[in-house]
Amino acid sequence: MKNQIYELYGHLLTDKSDKAEANRKACKCPFYGGLCDGGGNRYQTFLNKRVLENNDLETYFDADIELIPPGVCSLIVKDVKWIVCPRRVFSFSENNTRNYHSDFVSGLIKQYCSLIENEKIGIWSEAKIRYIEKDGDEEAKSFDYTFDYVVASVAPKKLVSIADELGITQKKLQNSLEKKGHVLSLRDGEYYMEHYPVGKLNLIEVMTSSTSGGNKNKGTTIQQSFINAIKGENHESPGINYRQVWARMVSQLIVKSQIGAYWKSKTLWILQDSLVKYISRSTDLNLQKLISEVAKEINIVSLKYTDTPDENGCLKLGLDNLYAGEIPKITDDTDFNKLLQASVIPSMDYVRNKIVLKMPKSILD
Repeated sequence: MKNQIYELYGHLLTDKSDKAEANRKACKCPFYGGLCDGGGNRYQTFLNKRVLENNDLETYFDADIELIPPGVCSLIVKDVKWIVCPRRVFSFSENNTRNYHSDFVSGLIKQYCSLIENEKIGIWSEAKIRYIEKDGDEEAKSFDYTFDYVVASVAPKKLVSIADELGITQKKLQNSLEKKGHVLSLRDGEYYMEHYPVGKLNLIEVMTSSTSGGNKNKGTTIQQSFINAIKGENHESPGINYRQVWARMVSQLIVKSQIGAYWKSKTLWILQDSLVKYISRSTDLNLQKLISEVAKEINIVSLKYTDTPDENGCLKLGLDNLYAGEIPKITDDTDFNKLLQASVIPSMDYVRNKIVLKMPKSILD
């Protein structure tokens, strides 16, 4: 069987309903409710006006969309369903509107993260943190990582206190927060930031399968297979680049889990069950012995397709398993496991001060 696109803009390729067709014409992601971004890493495959005209698609999509994102959520490769878009696995609806997907994701966070009971939850995306620590005359140690999501309980806090911690004036802080759209309130003559990150900072990393490049001459690239699928023609999609996916993940699995453990919080890795099964087949790690009810130091949350559609007609995802274990213990400075760990980790307060001005992606009740 040829490799095939399984879902386009959240809907099965076989779904010809009015809702599915409207989503395709609007290039809409039904999971977060906004314009599809092509999975966040395939900008080079977007369709411009010339490509649309060459493929008789200039009138198919909504006229106000200048560049068409190829909304391929998943593929079927050798009869296995592979999610290739991280938004399909883990995303939040825009403007905090509720849907099955956002409620499901919210449930995972509440179940496995270290949070303060009854407080709202803030989600910060693409948090890039740089930190350098000098130790006398020794060479400086550095920390430079980007986290898919930082998750923390949020609560009101006085601006004057936040300004003191940041080392800036309250006026400058207020101007910056208001400019970025943060929620502020005035109580008894004091300004408060309503959604200040308190308690533990948790980390969430989303890993989906990468596609192989495909063959342009055979029409198996993401762009061409997407065009053929939209037109209802026979198509063949690219395959999965298995090794690249695992190589990207293993280089960060230990170190980002180490950061969560150092903070006494949690790091969650969100994967599809197909990818988990590939890891089990291609390594000596027996994940079945790591199935757990509670999060530990290293946590892989495996998700799977269900047969039940959500309110938009898209297949629901469900929890497959939590695989949890401990970070390998370091014996001494010559232990090669140290290659997988950070040389220095900043405090949670340092990271908190870095994200406090950044607008949360979402606020959950």
